[in-house]
Amino acid sequence: MVLVLAACGGAPEANDNSDGPGLVIGGEGTDDAVSSLYQMPTPNELFSLVRDLAGDGQKRMLNPASNVDRYASLPSRAFNFGVYSTDLVYASYFKLNVEVARYYLTSKKLAESLGISSAFSDADFVRLEANLTRGDSLEVISNDAYTKAYSKLQDEEMGATLSMVLAGGWVESMHLLFRQIDAFGKNEALLTRVAEQKVTLEHLIDLMEAQAGNADVAAMQQELLAIRDVYDQVNVIRVAHQGTSASGRMILGEDVQMEMTEEKYHALVQAVEDLRTRMTAPEDQTNA
Repeated sequence: MVLVLAACGGAPEANDNSDGPGLVIGGEGTDDAVSSLYQMPTPNELFSLVRDLAGDGQKRMLNPASNVDRYASLPSRAFNFGVYSTDLVYASYFKLNVEVARYYLTSKKLAESLGISSAFSDADFVRLEANLTRGDSLEVISNDAYTKAYSKLQDEEMGATLSMVLAGGWVESMHLLFRQIDAFGKNEALLTRVAEQKVTLEHLIDLMEAQAGNADVAAMQQELLAIRDVYDQVNVIRVAHQGTSASGRMILGEDVQMEMTEEKYHALVQAVEDLRTRMTAPEDQTNA
């Protein structure tokens, strides 16, 4: 069976007129990269669509919060901060209220170890607790924390760390999307979300190029290139897109139509899940 997927992916934008955070890969010797601001889609843009298509959220899909103290190395902590902050946004969008509080504290703990604790203040947690019965407010609070954390990484020019965080966020978003499809079945609209993530992946790989001299970033970039290779095995037609998003923001990019066989879909799922399994495994378990 051939699945015809249509998607729109935003190309890198200057943030002069952007409503969202412009994320840059900074650091010494990367002036060209620092001068260009890239808009990476945040998980809320994906989950707000998936929520309307795929029913209830599934807390069993999330990376267990109990693993948070078992990530020791900086690359592992950075990647899993991306995972946990994405889980936080997912929990808020699907109104998993207990998990929202749990993953806020989990993300805060890893943020402290990365030097970006200001993104998760005690005042914000009090605000979150006071709004646990108001789903819309939880979305605002979780998105605010997510944005502040990424902006802090950008402002401090923590390029290698930001690269790993973005990778973790993309992998976890894909994992959660696949699990929603597993739980509620394939339909064209959900599979469209899978297609559009190729554009986001390509932007992420390009963003990481400025930090290719870092061994951990270079290794992760190779992992992501392998996933892109799976995407590249399907027929793709790109058409220039003009128009605005549902929020009214101008979208610059392409419409992507992909013909994906069942076999290639499962190959893509396997590639993402293999990487996630390895990167979210507690390091004491990995080294045992």
